[in-house]
Amino acid sequence: MIRTEVLADLLEATAERCPDQVALMFGGQQLTYQALSARADQVASTLIEAGVRPGHIVGLWLPRGIDLLVMQAGIAKAGAAWLPFDADTPEDRIAVCLDDAQAIGIVSCAAFAPRLAHIEAPIWTAESLGAPTATLARRAGVLPSHPAYVIYTSGSTGKPKGIEISQGSICHFLRSENSQLQITSTDRVYQGFSVAFDMSFEEIWISYLAGATLYLAPKEVASDPEALPLALVANHITVLHAVPTLLALFTQDVPSLRLINLGGEMCPQSLVARWARPGRRVFNTYGPTEATVSASLAELHPGEVVTIGRPLPNYGLLVIHPDTNQGLRLLPRGEVGELCITGPGVAAGYLGRPGLTAEKFVPNPWCMGAHDSRLYRTGDLARIDADGCVQCLGRTDDQVKIRGFRVELGEIEAVLAAQPGVGTVAVVLRAESGLDQLIAFIVFDGPARPASELRAALSNALPAYMVPGHFEPLAEMPRLTSGKIDRNALKARPLALVEVDATESDTPNTPAEVALFAALAALFPGQPLRREADFFADLGGHSLFAARLASSLRADARFAHVTVRDIYTQRSVGRIAAGLAQAHSAAVAVDTTWTPPPTFKRWACGVAQAIAIPGLVALRMAQWMAPFFTYHFFTGEPTDSVAVAIAAAVAAYLLATLLAFAAAIAGKWLVIGRIRAGRYPLWGVMYFRWWLADRLIEAAPVYLLSGSTMYCWWLRALGATVGRDVAIGSITLRAADLLVIGDGV
Repeated sequence: MIRTEVLADLLEATAERCPDQVALMFGGQQLTYQALSARADQVASTLIEAGVRPGHIVGLWLPRGIDLLVMQAGIAKAGAAWLPFDADTPEDRIAVCLDDAQAIGIVSCAAFAPRLAHIEAPIWTAESLGAPTATLARRAGVLPSHPAYVIYTSGSTGKPKGIEISQGSICHFLRSENSQLQITSTDRVYQGFSVAFDMSFEEIWISYLAGATLYLAPKEVASDPEALPLALVANHITVLHAVPTLLALFTQDVPSLRLINLGGEMCPQSLVARWARPGRRVFNTYGPTEATVSASLAELHPGEVVTIGRPLPNYGLLVIHPDTNQGLRLLPRGEVGELCITGPGVAAGYLGRPGLTAEKFVPNPWCMGAHDSRLYRTGDLARIDADGCVQCLGRTDDQVKIRGFRVELGEIEAVLAAQPGVGTVAVVLRAESGLDQLIAFIVFDGPARPASELRAALSNALPAYMVPGHFEPLAEMPRLTSGKIDRNALKARPLALVEVDATESDTPNTPAEVALFAALAALFPGQPLRREADFFADLGGHSLFAARLASSLRADARFAHVTVRDIYTQRSVGRIAAGLAQAHSAAVAVDTTWTPPPTFKRWACGVAQAIAIPGLVALRMAQWMAPFFTYHFFTGEPTDSVAVAIAAAVAAYLLATLLAFAAAIAGKWLVIGRIRAGRYPLWGVMYFRWWLADRLIEAAPVYLLSGSTMYCWWLRALGATVGRDVAIGSITLRAADLLVIGDGV
């Protein structure tokens, strides 16, 4: 698995091996591997002409879509490393990271470029990079030791720290992990992670390595736990990489999934019990960015302890004594210590941070070769159980994970403490409203500042996932006898949710506003609610809260239509309320007019039905005629055995029954395929196809399945979506494709 190769080699090999295989799907667009490679070549050529060389770092900031992945592949083909940013990253943070990484420029798009006017580095847009040129410049001299990408994570000093991963390290990881996951060219993989999150490599580049098809959902679908599973079902997705929090919010199963890879945060056993089943494998992967995405993997099973498993091939996991004053000491199995990682995935260190690099990346005294000469100290507490699996038990420092992202609480505290009027600050992660949230406790030097002002200031400097969801003023900070802040006391402290002054919040005037304000008050207790407040920027909402709000509103039958997409598009409290009121009051326009179809259509349809009827009758009779003729055949002579004839007749009956089911299923899909909701002309072609498919289904002896576990399988075979643990006696069904039943019904 340790080869002399770079990322671009993997993509080019797949494009040569299966050029016509669909690589990317987004909206109505599709791109084959050949087309993806060709477009990336064009981008790479333009970048090379602009002076980009192996070893250079290029920023990458575009909205979700095919262009983003084409630009990423183009940077790889130029031999450079990309520095990715999420689409919602504040411009000031982009500038800080570009400067710290000494990036040669940034690839963006025409829509984002004006927001980068204050950046001195060159800005290349996707539109200009994709323009055809007469000749294509080719990369030269890129080595496995050259950087492939740089990702910035939260830093405890208040400044983000950059981690540079080499071409050789990431290529090894892709091969190592896929030797366990076994993703192939027949898979359809959902791509949902931000490219600024290194778990996106598991989605994107393992798919490129295997020749699988990547499906990208629009942002509003990707962040909607109700719409997303429907999109996965509709697109026949077989592989899902996700953080457990997102998967837990799914409202229905995705029957097409054969593999689920979880990572980024602790996975609860209840989630394994819900999603694991025969024919579907569920994995839990673990690894910090400093060790190239993931370093270990465990296959999870219901009823078993959730661990991070064993090292990936060529990786190593060690547990050392947390006190290293006397050198590194290896602990035996069962004892708790600091988890360390070795192997070819361990990064060289932090960009421009020699002190921190020396502290976290140290020589490995137990090395067995050049590939594991160094180890990375993760800061995670862990122990190795009797089976050799590693159990993670928390942190040795103030680093936390929220929504899959690693966050140094010290960085948030540093930015918050720099705000005027703010004295002592402590930020903790705790469960509120059923979700992990960052809570900022503040002792002000004078009058308390409004939370909206603090949130706005932090939003300009930090990614959205690092902005606290609640700001709690304190008279004094609880402290230990040592004088340090007592963070455990803050985690257990009830939030003092004082009543908001009536002048700070607007008064709801309509039924829609009353319902919305009540739902928002439950999500954001103690916060003023104004109509102009933005759900995300002002109230501190995020995708999981948007899902909670939509679910809460849908509990009221008046607002059963609300989706997460509505919240993303309307954003402000006033517009969301107006949307609720408008949709509720608007009468559903139903066209009840009916125009009689032309007489010739009725006659033409009748003739087609008459032609089909003999075949349908024969199919119905086959179940009974087959055993009759079989018995007659085996009793044609006086010496024939009656017992053999009866056995043959029974076998013929069973075979005819099975063939009737098979003919019904095959006939349905051949005649009409998947039925879409809509209005179709009476006696038209669609009507005849539906009638014929319906008669074929009726010809099968479905009554034999009523009340059995096989009935759900029958419905699924006809196109219905039926969840787990569903019991159905029987049902009259004329369009199975439109039936959706969740789990446990």
